Amino acid sequence: MDKINVLFVSSELAPIIKVGGLADVAGALPKCLLDFINIQVVIPKYKIIPTPQPATIPGSDVKINYIDIPEYFSSRDNVYGYPDDPIRFAMFSQKVVQDIKDEKFGRVDIVHINDYHTSLIPILLKDIGLNNVKTMLTIHNLGPAYQGRYSLEILDALKLQKYHSTIEIDKSDNQINLLLQGVLNANIVSTVSSTYAKEILTKEYGGEIEDFMELRKSNLYGILNGIDYSIYDPDKDDKIYSKYNISNYKMGKLENKKRLIDELHLKFSTDAPLFAFISRLDYQKGIDILIKAMETLENKNANFIILGTGAKDFEDQLQILGTKDPSLFADITFDITLAEKIYAGADALIIPSRYEPSGLTQMIAMKYGTLPIVRSTGGLKDSVEGLVSGFTFEEYSPLSLVNTLKEALSMFNTPKWDEMIQTAMNEDFSWGRSAEKYVALYQQLVSNL
Repeated sequence: MDKINVLFVSSELAPIIKVGGLADVAGALPKCLLDFINIQVVIPKYKIIPTPQPATIPGSDVKINYIDIPEYFSSRDNVYGYPDDPIRFAMFSQKVVQDIKDEKFGRVDIVHINDYHTSLIPILLKDIGLNNVKTMLTIHNLGPAYQGRYSLEILDALKLQKYHSTIEIDKSDNQINLLLQGVLNANIVSTVSSTYAKEILTKEYGGEIEDFMELRKSNLYGILNGIDYSIYDPDKDDKIYSKYNISNYKMGKLENKKRLIDELHLKFSTDAPLFAFISRLDYQKGIDILIKAMETLENKNANFIILGTGAKDFEDQLQILGTKDPSLFADITFDITLAEKIYAGADALIIPSRYEPSGLTQMIAMKYGTLPIVRSTGGLKDSVEGLVSGFTFEEYSPLSLVNTLKEALSMFNTPKWDEMIQTAMNEDFSWGRSAEKYVALYQQLVSNL
């Protein structure tokens, strides 16, 4: 049987162009899929992509195709953040479909699309009669802000030729929801953890389109994201102060902790646990309950490092709190190198997310022997087992987080803590395991051709 031909379409691709977690997936998953199928990637040709553009994903033979529409991409300084973002990516999607029709990618059996940016591809394929090309949509975040809502003028820009029932359903509010069009028209819909696949059927997590998600329930799948251990491995990581592995993690982590504290000119004690938070400063990531928890945690024999940027009110609160509390260091910046130093030097990573489709930081933390303290939701629930590989809590509240921090404090430097570190470091979240599940879905799609 010939190999399946998959076109993976994304708005980001690490390490070439990265804004968020989608880039990590797009840069890692296709490399693992290449062992099973023929796959190539398509991304927009942004102005900020280095010249010459890499022909393949670094470290692999996966071909990268760049599509430029100068008005929308190569003439603009940023990846996102423009009022017409939905139109920009709709036009990109339309060009991808035209190139499929013109066979510029060779034979395409399946188009694997990601998030709202590429979600019009299924309906655009139908619009020009390419019904033999199957589609799979992966949702990395269903939050209302990530759905690509735009006025009906987007239909004129695309010049859709035929009546489509899903557009008629969607446009009753005088807007088109790009992600919803993908949900309703893709042959298969997946998301990035099995728990999140269940959560998005509910009102709490369904991003106001939970009723439509319910309609696709029989074709909805959850596959947990992985991490690239060629990048995230304390035994190979040149960014950290001192390399280590599971056989010498105690000395390795202590050395990294001491040197992290020295570099940041902190007066933290290495005998006290060092808790870290590395993330965007917004409500999704739970920074609101973390700030309240730190304010109310009494007699804490612990130190905190916060790394991230985001909403200005949270940035301001952290800076004010940092001037009052000598146990808190808040660095309002985005620094990848410092992040990896913190993974290696911290004792625990706090991830108190309101919701978390998959999450990568908890997986990275575990590989570095840094125990995750997580709210049990989405991919956090699927990857962290309470009192086995980390600490978990259910209720989204400062009190629940405070109680879990106290639990972690009571176990620090005990045999149980060491046992949990060893379990966490031995976990396997490599992309190979996830890739096999994606291949199974691809095979399911082509069996219906």
